[in-house]
Amino acid sequence: MLALTLGGGDDSGAKNGKSGDTKAAASNGVTAGSGGKGATSGSHTDSGDKTDGATGSAGDGSSGSAPNTDASGSAAATNGTSGTGGDGKESGSSGSTAVQTYEGGQGFKIGLPKGWKYQSTDDAGARFTGPDGQKLLVGWTTTPKSDPVADWKNQEGYMVRSQYKRVRIEKVDYRGWNTADWEFTYQDGGTKYRSIDRGFVVNDHLGYGLMYTAKASDWDSELRKDTWKTLTATFQPKS
Repeated sequence: MLALTLGGGDDSGAKNGKSGDTKAAASNGVTAGSGGKGATSGSHTDSGDKTDGATGSAGDGSSGSAPNTDASGSAAATNGTSGTGGDGKESGSSGSTAVQTYEGGQGFKIGLPKGWKYQSTDDAGARFTGPDGQKLLVGWTTTPKSDPVADWKNQEGYMVRSQYKRVRIEKVDYRGWNTADWEFTYQDGGTKYRSIDRGFVVNDHLGYGLMYTAKASDWDSELRKDTWKTLTATFQPKS
């Protein structure tokens, strides 16, 4: 999967630095993680210092080419693509609050809710920020692992975020792709955050990691739930 940054920031490296591809996706070897080529089983993006926390390594070694459009994106993403966008625990609708579509240089597309902006693309992946401290890191790899759950558990061994605590690592249903979620909490600057790093394998040569972070105090809010549903429902892999 993708390699995840397990240190302080969302895209900083794990104990041993960045692991896996640079755009890593998640457990499927697609974990959003550290920059670099050939994503390993996917390192977590939540440990790094970057905004969304996903470090994702790009399996192709591309450190995240410049996006085709900025946060203003292209056409509005209404309902996004088919499929539910829950976290494995919430089934929700396909997400209908995206007001613009971002298309990255890697070829993926994602609908951004109101107040969300594209920030930058680096070895970890494409970073986005939203209202009230929300963050998203989209990582990718061209060498995904076949077992996302095992990959996430392996990546967890390198997690060094302050006061890290696992909530769950488990296989989830997500649009027919081999997918696993790694959910956890950590402290940063006196604030407690909660993240979901969703790693999924699109095919033998492409995997992604969506690492979403929000303040733990806002985790049960409808805005937080709707935002995650929208992001996961509107995501479209490179065609």
